[in-house]
Amino acid sequence: MVRRDDANVGGPLAGLRVLDAASLYAAPLLASLLADQGADVVKLEPPGGDAYRATGFWPLVARGKRSVVLDLADAGERAALRGLVAAAHVVVVNEPAARLATRGLDPDTMLAVNPGLVVAHVSGYGADGPAAGRPGNGTMGEAFAGLTHMTGDADGPPMLPSVPLGDAVMAYAGAFGVAAACHDVRVNGGPGRVVDVNPVEAMLHVVGPTLVSAAAGVAAGAAPPGRLGGGLAGSALRDVFACADGGWLAVSVSTPRQLRDLAAVVGAPAGTAGGELGEAVRTWAGGLDRAEAVERLAAARLPGAPVNTAHDVVTDPHLRHRQALRTLRTPEGATVTVPAPSPRTAHDPATGGAPQAGVLPKAGQHTGEVLREWAAPTHGPATHGPATHGPAPHEPGAQEPAASAK
Repeated sequence: MVRRDDANVGGPLAGLRVLDAASLYAAPLLASLLADQGADVVKLEPPGGDAYRATGFWPLVARGKRSVVLDLADAGERAALRGLVAAAHVVVVNEPAARLATRGLDPDTMLAVNPGLVVAHVSGYGADGPAAGRPGNGTMGEAFAGLTHMTGDADGPPMLPSVPLGDAVMAYAGAFGVAAACHDVRVNGGPGRVVDVNPVEAMLHVVGPTLVSAAAGVAAGAAPPGRLGGGLAGSALRDVFACADGGWLAVSVSTPRQLRDLAAVVGAPAGTAGGELGEAVRTWAGGLDRAEAVERLAAARLPGAPVNTAHDVVTDPHLRHRQALRTLRTPEGATVTVPAPSPRTAHDPATGGAPQAGVLPKAGQHTGEVLREWAAPTHGPATHGPATHGPAPHEPGAQEPAASAK
C-alpha cells in the first residue's frame, strides 16, 4: 500500500502513479498539482539531491511527493529507472528529447517500455515549429504570448509580472492535459501518448480577450493595442483606487447593470461611464477606509476587493477559514507555508477539520520503499512491472550497498 506524508491520501487521483523526472519550477509544479489531488508522485533526484532544494521554490514543487535518488551513470540504477517507468502511469519531463535519451527518459524510449504511459513533455515553445528547441520558461512564455507588451502604463515600457505567472498557468494547463490523457487511456482504452505542454500556448488563454480584438485589427491594418495600465480590453472599468486609510481597492465592472449601480453607489449622475466614472470612483474611495468601501460595493452586488499585501494574505480570516494555506515541515524541523490544493472537492481532507501538516522529503528518503512498492505485482503496474530491485544505496539510513533499505 502506498504511504504518503501528505494530507490528501485518497483524493480524486488516488492510485495514479506519477514519476516526476523534471527540474526547475513549472514542470515539477505540474506534478505537485497531481499530488495535491491524491496521485502518488515520486520525485526523481540525482545523488546529492535536486538543485532546487536550495531555493524558496522547493516547498512548492516537493509537497506531497516521495523522493527517490538514482545515479543514472550506473547501469544498475538505470535499470531501476526503467522499472519505475514501466510501473508509472505518468512521467513528467522538461528537457529536449535528445538530452533525455541519454538517460532513457525520452518519450519514444519510455513509450516502448510502457505503451500505456502518459508523458508530460514540458518545453519552452512546443514540440515543433520554427521556435521549437529554443530555451524557454514561463517568463519567455509571457513575453512571446504578448502579455508583457500589454502590461504596464500606457506611456511606459512593457513590464513583466513580479510572479512566475507563465510557469503557474502552464502547470495548471499541463495537469489538465495529463488528467484528460489518463482518462482516455484508463477509461476509454486509448493509447499512451505525449502531452505537449508549453507556456506560450497556455498564456494565449490569459491574453485571449486582447487577442480577439488584435486579430481583427491585423486584418484591418490597425496598430497593435497599446498598454492600458490597469485596464482590460472589453471591461468598462477596471482599476485600483487609493482609500482614506492608505489601503487600495480593486474594482472591475463590465455589465450595464454593474455600471449603473456603481454610478449610484459613488454618487455619480446616471449614465456616467468611462474616465468620468473612474474619477468618480477615485474620489469616493478616497473618502472611505478600504474595508468600508469593500462592504458598500458588496451590499450593491458589485465586485470590489482589497489589494492585499503578501502579509495580508497569510493572515486573512477568510483564507484561514477556507484553510487555503497549509503548513509543511522541512526535514530539519522548520515550518513553511504553501497554498492548499486548488481546486478542491467536497471530500478533500483540507476542507474540513484541522489541516494536516505534511513533511517535505529528504533526498532519497523513499528510494527503497518506492522500488519495492512499484515492483509489487499486487500494486497493479501500468504494463509490465519492474523486476525486483536490490538495495537502495541513496536512501537515508542505508548502511552500505549490500544492506536492505529502510
